[in-house]
Amino acid sequence: MADCICVTPAEMAECAEVAAQIRHVIHHNPEIGLNLTETEKTIVDSLKSFGCEEIHTRVGGPDVAGVVCVIKGDQPGRTIGLRADSDALPLNENTGVSYSSQKPKHMHACGHDGHVATLLAVVRYLMQHRHFVGTVVAIFQPGEEGFAGARHMVEDGLVDRFGIEEFYALHAEPSIDVGKVGFVSGYATSNADIFEIVFEGKGGHGSRPHFAKDPVLAMGEAIGALQSIVSRNVDPNLSAVVSIGCAQAGDPNGTSVIPQKALIRGTTRSYEPEVRDLIERRIKEIAEGIAQTHGIKAEAKYIRLYPAMYNTPDEVAAAKAIACKVLGEENVGDFKRTMGGEDFSFMLLERPGCLFRLGMKDADHTAPVHNERFNFNDKAIAAGAAVLVSIALNRMQA
Repeated sequence: MADCICVTPAEMAECAEVAAQIRHVIHHNPEIGLNLTETEKTIVDSLKSFGCEEIHTRVGGPDVAGVVCVIKGDQPGRTIGLRADSDALPLNENTGVSYSSQKPKHMHACGHDGHVATLLAVVRYLMQHRHFVGTVVAIFQPGEEGFAGARHMVEDGLVDRFGIEEFYALHAEPSIDVGKVGFVSGYATSNADIFEIVFEGKGGHGSRPHFAKDPVLAMGEAIGALQSIVSRNVDPNLSAVVSIGCAQAGDPNGTSVIPQKALIRGTTRSYEPEVRDLIERRIKEIAEGIAQTHGIKAEAKYIRLYPAMYNTPDEVAAAKAIACKVLGEENVGDFKRTMGGEDFSFMLLERPGCLFRLGMKDADHTAPVHNERFNFNDKAIAAGAAVLVSIALNRMQA
């Protein structure tokens, strides 16, 4: 890519420094879910301070703090969407930094404050360098952590309203050294779903089980049988997970009481749509079959949360080549796909693009994400913003 437009981390340094200070404000005031009023205000105020002329709020609905900023170059071209998620997690922070969360059980433990800061650095740079081809749509999306904020924004017309042709994003990755990035082509994160089974029998006295219909026994059989889905139904060449996170029945003090109901809840992970369909069908079949064996009732629910995130190969190849020019080939590598969930998948179902992993690791940043000690590494902002803005500048004129 001899004609690649490259913005280096050094060129992004001043914008990254400003963005880091904004990150600290967001980190100090974390919010959970879709309606992030304080975070939304900080983002909008920052965009206005950069001189942005076109800012849209509440993209996603009246209770969704989705912010979209449109930056047009001085020449017409393609429209590229850049996304940053903005919500926090229900966790008590234990980092010891001066800007630690001031809210109990609210913490930016997945780096979304850093994602916002990195995209703000991109916007600030573009506002200072308007001589480019095309249009960048900067998307600040709430509710990634289980609230499907991306789906809300897509359903509110994000793609057609702003004419987005490709989507790109990044995510903090503590296992990669700071200053480096990693790419995954194809499936990068899994379908992330939850299931629930309720067995209802007939309660009774533990000394007279023949007068009862025991849902606990059915629950116990189901716990083991559900594991056969992966071991005996899913093609061994494919991947899937069925994990039970909750099993509840009776009262700890009711040792001689056979309860009326027993509950199982858990998560499933897969990549291919056909594997997802298989798992859902088999969970219901197993629940109903065991219930019939014991003469009780079973109600099985399967809730599809996030689809698997598919990084389109052509766009990954192009973005990776750009990253190599920006950071050097030695700082760009491949990353393994994970069974985590990521709602950027909803955007990639609409248009091609990819999400890449941004390195966090150094001597002071070793904690994994979703951990009380995780803190986004400010040193990563310049590298992440340089790659992101370079991808946009090149893809707008592709």
